[in-house]
Amino acid sequence: MEKIIVLGATGTIGKAVLAALQPTQTEVYAGVRNPENVSASTLSGAVPIQLDFTKAEDLNRGLQGMDRVFLVTPLMQQPEWVTQLVLEAAKKNNIKHIVRSTALGADVDGAIEMSRWAGRSEERIKAAGIPYTFIRPNNFLENFINFHAQTIREYKGFYVPNGTAKVGMVSVADIAEVAVHALTSDAHMNKAYDLSGLALTNAEYAAALSEVLAEKISYIDVPEAKAKESMLSNGMPEWLVSAMMELYSIMKQGWTAAYSDDFKNVTGREYTTASSFFEKNKQVFQSV
Repeated sequence: MEKIIVLGATGTIGKAVLAALQPTQTEVYAGVRNPENVSASTLSGAVPIQLDFTKAEDLNRGLQGMDRVFLVTPLMQQPEWVTQLVLEAAKKNNIKHIVRSTALGADVDGAIEMSRWAGRSEERIKAAGIPYTFIRPNNFLENFINFHAQTIREYKGFYVPNGTAKVGMVSVADIAEVAVHALTSDAHMNKAYDLSGLALTNAEYAAALSEVLAEKISYIDVPEAKAKESMLSNGMPEWLVSAMMELYSIMKQGWTAAYSDDFKNVTGREYTTASSFFEKNKQVFQSV
């Protein structure tokens, strides 16, 4: 039975991957900085290993005896240095396969910083010579929960500077499903999967929410200057605000709307729709 370790296990994608791995015929481990602070249910039964993926000694110890690695990093500056640390530990421990979650549009010469960060991680993995799979997700449908649920509940609307363009969004469960296919088969080695999700305008997302919640939910197209001011006033670091504003700009231009059939080709089904996602999570958006 193969051993798989998930690095970035307590983040949005990491937790979903652990849950999706649970029914597979594998031994699943979760690299966790502070295991005592994480419940067994959060890790979906995976065996916790105390590990800080910014420390080479932790990675060398944590990857001993593992066959495959899933790596996802939080939104951070220059994530390629974490990728490099993982690669060095992977080589020392004869890891047979690395599945790396990066970002849709990953490109070392990309138009925005997030694309370039993702592209540099991918290039380092390619150069390392270890079989890989790249998972490149679009924006998450879960962003409606993580960033907009409160204003939807309290003010019956959500606020983003996206204009009228279509915006692709993918469910984290869909991302995890593809990751598990990659982690449990050699058929996906040295391949990259663009996970676009399905694209709607924000007005259409609002309409889908309205139908599920049986009340009017509005999309408010916030001016970019106001969005930037709000993020800074909420304590978001300037580097992250800058990266977010670049992302909003390309979203407004429709760059994230293109459809990729990679998910269907891997799983045999279509992406989760916004309506079904909202229906499944409707309690999060309902007023108390």
